Amino acid sequence: MRNLIHFLLCLLPFTLSSQSCLLELKGTVSDADNREGLAYAYIKLQPGAQLLQTDEQGKFHYQGLCSGTYTLFLQHLGCRDTFFILKIEKDKRVQYTLPHALNELRDIEIITRHEAPAETQNVQVLDKKALDKVAGQSLADQLKQLNGVTTLNTGPTISKPMINGMQGYRVLILNNGVRLEGQQWGNEHAPELDPYTAGRITLLRGASAVRYGSDAIGGVILSAPADLPSNPDLSGELSTSGFTNGRGGTSSLWLQGKSEKVNYLSWRMQASMKEHGSIRSPDYFLKNTGSSERNFSGLVDYHRKNLGVQIYYARFTSTVGVFSGSHIGNLSDLSAAFNSNKPQDSLAPFSYVIDRPKQLIQHDLLKVAADVHTGPRSRFNFLYSWQENDRQEFDKNLPRNQQLATLNLPAAHYKLQTQTLELIWEHDYIKSFRGMFGVQAALQNNRYTQKFFIPNYDSESAGIFAMERFVRPAFELEAGLRMDYKHLQSFFYEQGLLKSPELTFTNQSFQLGILLKPLQRLRISLHGGNGWRAPAANELYSNGLHHGVGAIERGNSALEKEKCLNVIMTTVFQSAKWQSSLTAYHYAFSNFIYYQPGLQPELTVRGAFPVFNYAQCKADISGADLLLRYAMGKDIAVQSKTMWLHGTNRSTGEALIYMPANRSELSLQIKFRSLKKIKGIFFEPGYSFVMKQNRVPAGLDFISPPPAYGLFSANAGCELLFIKNYRVYLNLSVTNATNTRYRDYLDRFRYYNDAAGVNYTLRLRIPFQLKSKKTSYENTPTEKTEN
Repeated sequence: MRNLIHFLLCLLPFTLSSQSCLLELKGTVSDADNREGLAYAYIKLQPGAQLLQTDEQGKFHYQGLCSGTYTLFLQHLGCRDTFFILKIEKDKRVQYTLPHALNELRDIEIITRHEAPAETQNVQVLDKKALDKVAGQSLADQLKQLNGVTTLNTGPTISKPMINGMQGYRVLILNNGVRLEGQQWGNEHAPELDPYTAGRITLLRGASAVRYGSDAIGGVILSAPADLPSNPDLSGELSTSGFTNGRGGTSSLWLQGKSEKVNYLSWRMQASMKEHGSIRSPDYFLKNTGSSERNFSGLVDYHRKNLGVQIYYARFTSTVGVFSGSHIGNLSDLSAAFNSNKPQDSLAPFSYVIDRPKQLIQHDLLKVAADVHTGPRSRFNFLYSWQENDRQEFDKNLPRNQQLATLNLPAAHYKLQTQTLELIWEHDYIKSFRGMFGVQAALQNNRYTQKFFIPNYDSESAGIFAMERFVRPAFELEAGLRMDYKHLQSFFYEQGLLKSPELTFTNQSFQLGILLKPLQRLRISLHGGNGWRAPAANELYSNGLHHGVGAIERGNSALEKEKCLNVIMTTVFQSAKWQSSLTAYHYAFSNFIYYQPGLQPELTVRGAFPVFNYAQCKADISGADLLLRYAMGKDIAVQSKTMWLHGTNRSTGEALIYMPANRSELSLQIKFRSLKKIKGIFFEPGYSFVMKQNRVPAGLDFISPPPAYGLFSANAGCELLFIKNYRVYLNLSVTNATNTRYRDYLDRFRYYNDAAGVNYTLRLRIPFQLKSKKTSYENTPTEKTEN
């Protein structure tokens, strides 16, 4: 780590010595017919700027521009491809309109991979600016900025996102268009994804089963890289952060460019690292909660008039310490730990050493994608991916056999390989219709060594789907249908006999959506559908000690496929001062698969552990999320977020276990006047309050839910221009500012310890340009529309 830090420090003055420009261009793109903002329009500024997309209001923002004359190329499906000439000598704000020309759409250069819109669904986006505020945190913690998102934690080092009270198999995570498969071994495994690779993270809530898979019941998380450069400049970015709780930090460096010899060929390389030691609760260090990461990714993209090819590779490696207080020697000590305010080793000192119990994770992902235009308004998209998850889990204690102990072998070792294939044909607006048809297939196999916990298995799945959208100025309609097949064969020994059960599942999924636009400032969307999923191998056949959580888990081979009907409605209103968003949802499950505590803990040769069993019931999950924002002036606004959720086990009439507690958050957003060398100054204090989860099944859990708690936080930042007019983005944040003692109901280790205490984080982001070349105007449209 020391060598890498020295390398980054040596690189810094070199990157800062490059010339940079400081002008900004902000603008809006709207429809010439109805003056509504055009969402997701592509914008290409030539020369010297990257490709952008407008947001949901049709807005865009360029930074770091030099003074001069530019060509602004605009493209939006259903509109005439247009470009404007503008001269920039100071910060500028512009507004453009695009005329519809559905029958005159021309075949033009493909400048980025096309993504299907999702306006009829509830969509939330974390853009680059939002991600800067939480850089260095895990994917789950970054998503907590969005309303309705919580996390399921296993101590302070492992967390995964929870949407509408659902997580794991019901929430899909896609890394650059590839579905991550490393969650097949249990709920406590964090996503194997480097957040620094994301230029934008999109959350789709509600039924996404038709497009992304039948099991996308709770939602889909799309992590997409930033757009590649459209000019031959060699540029990059250095990001680093340091935090006090854990006494660690993160660093990321990426370089990108466009080939001067091979037209249309762009590339990016990125690497990151993370290191921290023991996390501290307000009163004590949590022993063996250090973490270490080393990640790398590379992207090559070739796109020209009718053909695009992209190759992407990413490796994620992590060593995660598991809180040693979760592995206890006998039943009496375990009972004492459940009823104590502190763990047995609460006097443990701070340490960077990651000892047993721990997890070693390596995830490799390879993606090859291509798109071929079959006409001016249609294309084939092809995607092949391969990924391998290699996970080793180490028990707290070494084997008593001295010879085995010296080998330092894991207690369990899994390798999961997955190959996927996807072929989609999509067409753009043809008489107000837009849609796609696709087929998907996947092959998967899991192999283990050492102790049995999850069996070896082979899985094959296939799906075929179709979606169409009808678009009019006042409303949009969407419908989709999907059919899926899944086959699972497992292999394990039972009482000395080899068992190889085979299971086959089939089902259909549908979705219907409508987006109403009764007023320019009001949007109402209603989306409904169904989803289903086959029980996973760990839910069916797991049996033994799961070292990552210090618990004994037992599957249920009688589980049937899980099915769900759901409806979600969102109302968005925005005016000059007010912004509001209300989302209400209801999920009706048959055969809901859940994880419940056993009657009592169990003593084994490795210690005493709580027992958890997989079960099934009829269930309802209902809830609502409300966001309100009021601009008290040009530079000050107040915002509140509220989440309410209600889970019911219809089979027993009791509450569902392990549902997130209701919560609310209040924050103040203050912008300050820019100074000569300091711009974009902001300060955002906040307070979040989480209620006690009183809706729990009586007498089922090992201990009662923890009490309610409130946490203060703050975030401040600015852009510094003091080094040769170079931009340096600075951010300082604090969480749990008052060092409050609390335990969260959705933390698997709340049985043993308090959550993390106060944490200060300092972040720096430094974009740089190493080499600048004049941009070619080849293949630029010649039509010009005056502003």
